[in-house]
Amino acid sequence: MPTDIIAKKIKDLNKAYAMFSPLTNMPYVECEEENFYDRVRLYEDEEDAKKAAEELEDDGIRIQVRELTVQESYVPVNAREPKGPKKKMYLNHVRQHIGILPFIGVNAVGYCPKGSELLTVELSGILPEGFEEKVGKNALYQPNLQLTGLYLMQEARRKKEWVDMKHLQELDEEFGSNLAKSRLFMAVLPPEGQEKEQKVNLKECRIPYLKHQNGDIFFPLFSDIWEYQKYAKGNKTLRPIQIPFADITKFWVNDAKAYMLNPMGMSLPLSKEMVPRLLQKFGVSKNPS
Repeated sequence: MPTDIIAKKIKDLNKAYAMFSPLTNMPYVECEEENFYDRVRLYEDEEDAKKAAEELEDDGIRIQVRELTVQESYVPVNAREPKGPKKKMYLNHVRQHIGILPFIGVNAVGYCPKGSELLTVELSGILPEGFEEKVGKNALYQPNLQLTGLYLMQEARRKKEWVDMKHLQELDEEFGSNLAKSRLFMAVLPPEGQEKEQKVNLKECRIPYLKHQNGDIFFPLFSDIWEYQKYAKGNKTLRPIQIPFADITKFWVNDAKAYMLNPMGMSLPLSKEMVPRLLQKFGVSKNPS
């Protein structure tokens, strides 16, 4: 089937079944073997998706199959009048799912029509022209950091008997290099009454933390503004700031056990001691301009 026809079928989907990794709480990403695309999978039929998931499970890859549909909702006609007249809107979760893929470095979709084989099409043939390039150039997003982190966590959190240690080391090196050169987001709480101020004194801000059920405290960090927004959930008292990885040890919560990168996604713990080791290993200055 020609790729343009596959792309059109994907664009027109109102219902599909996507594969997610419970190890990262994100779409399951794989390296396609023929052209080495970084690919996710979409299935037209639920049974086909479940069968493919079982095959991956047999190879030690944990998978969740999630149904994506169109959701009907009612929103205010005038945003300034939340209790006023409402209008009906439809949210296509298939399109939403495809729309997030450039932010995590995915460049292809594997689509499986009912009873057929998996057909791969580049993401550029599905999304609006130039969308991927626009995301890649936006400093608020770091697709390579997301992608290498997802690959690393998918492998590292598999059952030990399935882990390829050589491959895991390669993934760790690639992710560590990207992390050391990255600029991460953190959330701060400005002083009361200054939530809407354009500039705030960071020394006067409070730093939120995450507390595990066992009592451990973690300091949340985010690879991009999208991950920050998933955490903030519209909380307008929080403020995102972006800092070089080399500077993150300047920000710390007393008694914290570690940093936690993307707590709503890959949830990757990072000890404070690992920061200078990564900077030294990958030759990144501790005092970037």
